[in-house]
Amino acid sequence: MDSDILINQFLKLFPEFHDCYIEHLNLNQEFLGHVFFGDEVATYVEGLLRENDDTELIENFFEWMATQASLYIIQVLSTTILYDLGGHTDILQKAQSYMKPHTKRFSQDIEDLHSGKYFS
Repeated sequence: MDSDILINQFLKLFPEFHDCYIEHLNLNQEFLGHVFFGDEVATYVEGLLRENDDTELIENFFEWMATQASLYIIQVLSTTILYDLGGHTDILQKAQSYMKPHTKRFSQDIEDLHSGKYFS
């Protein structure tokens, strides 16, 4: 299942989130990728960007997500993580300077959608 691939890859790179993951499972009785990444990961990324902290590992993880064939994984990246970043203009500008090509493309697509570009 794609959600298993996503969380396993994430926890391999970010083992410090294991307790949050277990708490999430206990609360929800299942892994809800959009909820977990929206609540835990988006907040973590925002903190990294606000502090100009080391973002290389998360950059690489997002790029991994952006290059997957799984629609589910790409939806978690674009509609949960990148959409959230787009709500904070200052954070989005910082984030875009760190984004790798595939992630940047998804981010731009989300911003274009919300700007109304596709409806003009």
